[in-house]
Amino acid sequence: MTRKVLAILLVAILAIVAVWIGRGRGHESSEGQHFLPADTATVPAAKPVVRIYMENSGSMNGYVTTNSQFKNALGHLITKADGFYSGTTLDFINQDIYHTPICDDLDNFVLHLNPASMQVGNTSSTDINKIFKMILDHTSRDTVSVLVSDCMYDVDNVGNLLSAAASSTTGTFMKAIRRARDSKSEFAAIIMQCMSEFSGNYYEGNQAMACHGERPYYVIVMGGLKQVMDFNRHMELEDTSTGLPGMKHKYMLSSEPTWELNHMNARTFTSNFTNALRIQAHHDGLNIRKVTLDHEKANFTFAIGLGVAQLFADLSYLLDIDNYEVEPAQYKITDVNDKAKFTECDFFRHPICLQLVAQGQNYVPQVTIKLKNQIPAWVSECSYNTRQASLPPSHQSYAIYEMVEGIYGAFYNAKDNDSRELFRLPVKFDNFE
Repeated sequence: MTRKVLAILLVAILAIVAVWIGRGRGHESSEGQHFLPADTATVPAAKPVVRIYMENSGSMNGYVTTNSQFKNALGHLITKADGFYSGTTLDFINQDIYHTPICDDLDNFVLHLNPASMQVGNTSSTDINKIFKMILDHTSRDTVSVLVSDCMYDVDNVGNLLSAAASSTTGTFMKAIRRARDSKSEFAAIIMQCMSEFSGNYYEGNQAMACHGERPYYVIVMGGLKQVMDFNRHMELEDTSTGLPGMKHKYMLSSEPTWELNHMNARTFTSNFTNALRIQAHHDGLNIRKVTLDHEKANFTFAIGLGVAQLFADLSYLLDIDNYEVEPAQYKITDVNDKAKFTECDFFRHPICLQLVAQGQNYVPQVTIKLKNQIPAWVSECSYNTRQASLPPSHQSYAIYEMVEGIYGAFYNAKDNDSRELFRLPVKFDNFE
């Protein structure tokens, strides 16, 4: 009887030990994930359906009369998407969506693309907002939609027509964001301006003008945030021979709330930027226990490293100093770059560095750095909204600012906290000496 009791006790003890070890291992795994830097984490690979729409109004003919950069980029986009994703489709779009035999041959589509083969449907005029609506109505959480177009608002600069067109764009995208959230996902868009040779008629309203030179066009990617992030990475949406040749500018928008920065994706670094005698950091590497200052220097300069690979923002946006804001006023950002060498540079795979200076000897215990969510400067520089009856500068498009402003308004208005910040980073200093 005693032996049976001892055996039962032994089995019970072994079971308890096994459970305890299992829980310990689970805790250890969780801790390991906790300390993994944010920009080394990978987004789970998604395999959405990719739907590519080529706008084929008459204003697009000039891009396909020669072996242009437009054809080169479009060919890369189609064949690369078809090679990586299962279920890639291609359609023409103007007043409706049209699928023709040429759209079935994805490998050779560009070879057969010319003004004649683009004469499908009503090509005399297009309504970009109607195009957005048709595309977004066909975009689900498992779809990435891509529009290739010159994105011309087909309205004149009369009264409030441009403003009304922008408001219509906002409404269309707000509905897409709401549908995404109803399906428990976030919505995202990437707006890219590309340049290409153009040989044909440029249309200023109803007036046709011969144009032979470079003209901009736009590639707009829309869909669920995770799927669009995956598409951006795998498709290499940059101006490279294997990516999107001729791409000049990129702007990325997401309905996801403000990205929280902590010691997982930001650290205060001791580097050659630092003129303090010593910076003693807390264990998280961001908040500072003590700064021993070189009082012979007028200002205190230090550097912050950010791991940004998982932040949905283009590098050109991250490196634009005008997109940042610092509080309080005596702190200034003097440089943003991705070239710095840190003493702990291995912590982030691809860090960017913010160099800050505290002017004078009036140090405060906390500095807050914000990356503002604002329309990039290039959008305004590349836009005009007054009919000129002449060819505009080669990099400018009619009312492209109003179009982007309309899309931006949807993402901004849809944020629960009405935040115009991509991130907010507080750095605390316990003691200066």
